[in-house]
Amino acid sequence: MKELELTYSPMFSTAKDVVNLAALVALNVLYDRFEQIHVSEVRDLVENNEVFIDVREKEEFANGHLVNAINIPLSELRERMNEIPSDVPVYVHCRSAQRSYNAVMALRNSGYHNAINVSGSFLGICLYEYFNDVTKERESIVTKYNFK
Repeated sequence: MKELELTYSPMFSTAKDVVNLAALVALNVLYDRFEQIHVSEVRDLVENNEVFIDVREKEEFANGHLVNAINIPLSELRERMNEIPSDVPVYVHCRSAQRSYNAVMALRNSGYHNAINVSGSFLGICLYEYFNDVTKERESIVTKYNFK
């Protein structure tokens, strides 16, 4: 799938088709070049004070984020890598996992083999946590739910 030559037309697809990109991500997971966790694992990690890097822009972060998350926007990641610990697991997320995938790959290519993506990212976390917070009447691990 990653090698498919799909027709490029600006009105219908991008130069790198979504099918090719999905195949590249799948291959990175398959060959352990990329590690990720499910949103159902996030609460335990947050409660254990693990390191979470939110690569959304500052305005997005201000509209709701994980408790104790560190905001390093993807646009600033290369300049601020020195703020990211290399000796403990670092969980990276954005809104939908596209930017966090790019951030994890950039970190791994820079020697951070401890970077792990949160599958589903903040949108997935909000959906999963909201349901469980309401049905189990528990305290939220996000400062504000965001479903948009």
